[in-house]
Amino acid sequence: MRKIILLLIVCSSSQIFAQKSFFGVDAGVNVANHRYVTNPSAYSPGPGPVFFQNVVKPSIGIFYQFNFYEKVGIRVDAKYLGLGHKNRFDSRYDVNINYVTFPFSLCYYANKHLVLNAGPYLSFTINNTNVKNQASATIPVTSVYHKNDFGFIMGAEHDVYKNFALSVNYVIGTKNIWLDDQGGTIKYTNRALQFTLIYKFKKIQSNNN
Repeated sequence: MRKIILLLIVCSSSQIFAQKSFFGVDAGVNVANHRYVTNPSAYSPGPGPVFFQNVVKPSIGIFYQFNFYEKVGIRVDAKYLGLGHKNRFDSRYDVNINYVTFPFSLCYYANKHLVLNAGPYLSFTINNTNVKNQASATIPVTSVYHKNDFGFIMGAEHDVYKNFALSVNYVIGTKNIWLDDQGGTIKYTNRALQFTLIYKFKKIQSNNN
């Protein structure tokens, strides 16, 4: 009898845990850019921020989500992100930076199908990313930009069909990724509007009573 009760408890706990947690994959595009500011100090502000031309780059990732309340959960991601910008005058100087990114998000269920999320991220530059210098020579991107980045991602996702969902996120880099920042008088930060299709590996609950 005790073994039967123990088995029922284990099975029930497993089912509850499975309903609260799940894995997922996502793929989409980043409409990326760089925000450029000169003299970002509050004591000697320079001209307003400048943006370059947008570049469209891929986004691919996997994640794990655990819902610890009915409407609140946490999500941990591992993503490949393509970021950068286009040079409007000479395409040879387009900037493409590939990152492995680890976002950590707090998820809030606004309703049954709509989830709002926000949280920090940490990125590491993939070594084979290259850029052009003023002499049109190909050089490693890490000789111009920092090897890592951090900031925040915020957005929303909506369930569209069974385990599929669509999401829109905004990537806000806060670290100055420009190495030669001339004593802090030049600041480059990542920006991207992200559109992804999500598949969640979880059991769909029936609406039948």
